[in-house]
Amino acid sequence: MDVPRHSRAATALLLVVSFTGILRGPCLDSLSPNDVLQRVGLRLSRSMSEGELTSLATHGDRLLRRLQPGEREALAKNALRFHIAMPATVLVAAAEREAPFWLGERGFEPTSLTLDLGEERLMLFRRRFPPGWVELGVNGLDRSPRGHYAVLVRPMAGGSQCEVKLDPNRSSGWRAVSARVGASLASDQESPIRALSPELVGSILLQPAHSRRGSALLATGRVWKTHVVSRDAPDQITAAYGDDAPHELVWTWRTEPGSRHAYLKIHGTDEGSNDAARIVRSSTRVIQCPSVLNDPVVERHRVVVSGLDPDTRYAYAIGDGSPGGWGAWKTMKTAPAPRGSTRFLYLGDAQTGLESWGRLLSKAHARHPEIDFLMIAGDLVDRGNERTNWDHFFLRAAQVLEQTPLLPCVGNHEYLDMGPRLYRAFFETPRNGPSQLDDNLVYKFESGDAFVAVLDSTLAATSPSKARIQAGWLDQALGKTRARWKFVVFHHPLYPSHPWRDVPSLREAWIPVIDKHHVDFVLQGHDHAYLRTYPMRANHRALGPDSGTYYVIAVSGDKFVADQPARDYIEVGRTELSTYQIIEVDADRNRLTYRAWSEDGRLVDQLVIDKGAPGLVAGSISRPRE
Repeated sequence: MDVPRHSRAATALLLVVSFTGILRGPCLDSLSPNDVLQRVGLRLSRSMSEGELTSLATHGDRLLRRLQPGEREALAKNALRFHIAMPATVLVAAAEREAPFWLGERGFEPTSLTLDLGEERLMLFRRRFPPGWVELGVNGLDRSPRGHYAVLVRPMAGGSQCEVKLDPNRSSGWRAVSARVGASLASDQESPIRALSPELVGSILLQPAHSRRGSALLATGRVWKTHVVSRDAPDQITAAYGDDAPHELVWTWRTEPGSRHAYLKIHGTDEGSNDAARIVRSSTRVIQCPSVLNDPVVERHRVVVSGLDPDTRYAYAIGDGSPGGWGAWKTMKTAPAPRGSTRFLYLGDAQTGLESWGRLLSKAHARHPEIDFLMIAGDLVDRGNERTNWDHFFLRAAQVLEQTPLLPCVGNHEYLDMGPRLYRAFFETPRNGPSQLDDNLVYKFESGDAFVAVLDSTLAATSPSKARIQAGWLDQALGKTRARWKFVVFHHPLYPSHPWRDVPSLREAWIPVIDKHHVDFVLQGHDHAYLRTYPMRANHRALGPDSGTYYVIAVSGDKFVADQPARDYIEVGRTELSTYQIIEVDADRNRLTYRAWSEDGRLVDQLVIDKGAPGLVAGSISRPRE
């Protein structure tokens, strides 16, 4: 999960825990079970393969044998903590075959007492404690326990009540109630006690959350090891436009926890510029990915630089803020001013085959180094919540992303499993979308004489109300822009290439707005083929670009759909072909040039729209030779 930046002391502790692997006993006392297991995973990943680690994560008994003494001790007492005001007997209720490993070594002894749940009878293990804090361990180390152990507390010197106070930092999901027949064993579901020994009636019952029965795991699913481990030096550097694209850039980058490389220095590079360098400190947050056992915790840094000049390339460096603590100088350019010319690179799904995708991206940039920004229409990776996918993506795109603003679009693969958690953590975009939605997924910007709106079609495809919210926002945004060229970008096609996939609800919600404001191009992905429609209006072929919108689908990775049925809206279609698209707006001539290229430099499709003087629109199309 994403958490705020630790304090200096906490960050230093995390750094030591995560990367030295030499802590013993007492040094682990302050760590949660998940922190301890991250330490265990980091240590084991140095000598075990992903397959071995995945198998180990599903067998708690085998994992237990791999624990060092300090790790085992921490897992035996750092899961639950509560305070008792008088000497008391603490009883742990668990199924005999699922009894926590630490009961015997923590001094708990089996009793003849039981707790009857009807279909199951739990054993009770007992230990006497003096007044003070009581610390208990994890429920288990794999997913095999069907329930979480419960706790009963009763005074030793007569009476049926004992004051118990849960530690809020180590009692998530726990609740204290009076023990009786009919009381639920769990705090988050009905699991009534059917029979209870008379001497336990009136004791304090500490109810666990049933949902936490498998909370202490080496990994939540498959175990991964990244080949691109975070370091003290920054990597995964990207920049995007801020809310005011000609005057604001937003940088992000990655480091290991506790890195001092949290500053960005920037100055102008134009000839004759006397701009003094500015140094800006980043805001930082910690990103936890427990399944990446050899690099489970990273930091993402963010810097916003405003007050820049339009269409200007700036030099920047990242470092620790000291005179000699800066990395290599790189450059990044702001968006052109309103009514200016602009040129950008548009890609469909990268998703799979990121090594070959990286070659395509690098060749596109080498052939067209003058592009102002890069757009990717969703599905940047295959598994959006497996961080190793993103590590590979950034590795293959590093050279381009370090010098070209990236304005991405979220796709359905960014949503897989947990929603676009990592996508939101890794990318910055203008924060000007609908107030009712996540402002990092729907946004708009202008580059020269081009207006661009980015929508979230994954959310809209599953929620008609969210589709309508985006339609209303788009209507207002298009109504306010003075740019002469208009583009809308999202993932799911309105006129599909795929033989059977279709989302009619998106057409119903969004095409009326696109038609109303005469959007020039809609740029999409998802269908893993290349397609450009005729100019379309109201779901029919228009007379020309003066009255209709071109819809494009593209793919830049190596995952293809071979079948592209003949449809009356398709003007150009290709299958099993990765492409990149260069779109150029010539503001002086009021002309747009669109070209699609293959990796080997072959022109796949091209189109010129010449709007000329106001009120005069003509379009011309030329196709390359096969």
